Amino acid sequence: MLVQCYTAGVPATCGDASVFPDERESVPAAAPPAFGSPAFLTALAEVRQIADTRTAEQTAIAKFWALPGGYVVAQSYNNQVATDLIAAFHLDERRAAHALALLNMAVMDAFIACHDAKYTYWLLRPSMADTGIKLAIGLPNHPSYPSNHACVTGTSMAVLGALFPSRADELWGLAEEAGISRIYGGIHYRFDMEAGLTLAQQISAWAIAHDINGHVPFPIR
Repeated sequence: MLVQCYTAGVPATCGDASVFPDERESVPAAAPPAFGSPAFLTALAEVRQIADTRTAEQTAIAKFWALPGGYVVAQSYNNQVATDLIAAFHLDERRAAHALALLNMAVMDAFIACHDAKYTYWLLRPSMADTGIKLAIGLPNHPSYPSNHACVTGTSMAVLGALFPSRADELWGLAEEAGISRIYGGIHYRFDMEAGLTLAQQISAWAIAHDINGHVPFPIR
């Protein structure tokens, strides 16, 4: 199941899995604005306005995060950020392995929680609600809410910020840029980004609070 969640198809059953016991149930995503509501229409209008006036900088940011660092999967880039930090801070093998394990376990649950919400709410993409929205990047083949990039990169950078606190602000800046890049690309609403970053903060905080203490194994129930 966990391997399947990283394949191109991203099956709807991905939201049924979990890495940390009970974590997914503790961080359900709130419902998005109802289709046609004032909040929905405001968010849709923002995406259309950006698409109509998209700057070169916005296009570059959208395209970078579509293939961050040349990687097809965003988490590969996030792991590169992690390994660069591990090298910069001279972590030994045990601490490096722990950092990467904690990071990727938390991210896997963020990905799962994100898709649990996607296939609970089944929200259409902005360009489906307004066919005049021109995309700067490809359109993923799964529901809009919340944003995967915000969930996954947000969780990555929040965990890394806790492990490397002197770089926390810089890392969270990457999370915010990853999130807004999808609005620039025309494929997400702002509330998709905000919900994804909120999930990221909740899941990363849970993972850090329940991290392994010394050599005590994580309880499996």
